[in-house]
Amino acid sequence: TDTDTFGTLIPPGRYACLEVADTGSGMDEDTQKRIFEPFYTTKFAGRGLGMSAIRGIVTSHEGLLHLNSTPGVGTTFKVCFPLAEAPFAATALFSTTPAPAEMKSATVLLVDDEQALRDMGTTLLETMGFSVLTAQHGGEALEIYRECAGEIDVILLDLIMPVMGGEETFHELRKRAPAIPIIICSGYSAESVDDLITSDPHAGFVHKPYKPDELRNMLLRMKR
Repeated sequence: TDTDTFGTLIPPGRYACLEVADTGSGMDEDTQKRIFEPFYTTKFAGRGLGMSAIRGIVTSHEGLLHLNSTPGVGTTFKVCFPLAEAPFAATALFSTTPAPAEMKSATVLLVDDEQALRDMGTTLLETMGFSVLTAQHGGEALEIYRECAGEIDVILLDLIMPVMGGEETFHELRKRAPAIPIIICSGYSAESVDDLITSDPHAGFVHKPYKPDELRNMLLRMKR
């Protein structure tokens, strides 16, 4: 086939591929067509966002996904990512280009429940020239905003968090600050937050894991 499961044309080239297979109950054709839809699930528990997140991660990295499943036999997922033409240097993650003047002295509130992502995000943002405050869930973010509202220029808000998730936090922040730029960060596809950002001129979306250029451009566009 010349396309993957999402209908994406498969360009020629070298790929790194990961294949995961099981011998479970499998899926019929109707289920296979819908499993990547946000909020679709065949389970009694869960939100149906896991496979939507997979699709968002794969497509945001220009990857390909193949799904094969037969009821009563099992399911196989194969994910392929294009290999870089030249050896990749870890330092390429953090641009050495001087931060634009409009970024300097600006402050970002980074809200994420994963310590590793807060640390990585802080390093990346500081490299771009921002000052950074961090919170591990929405409740803590609201407390920090209450104390430091005048200092915060942009909020980077994770979507799925314990205690208070991103959607609830977004609405609570909007009650306090209708115009502060809020960028929702998630591995799920942008479709999962369309109802939050499409009618809000001060809201945006970036995929996780962060692409430095994409994040930099969004911050420049959104920073008040």
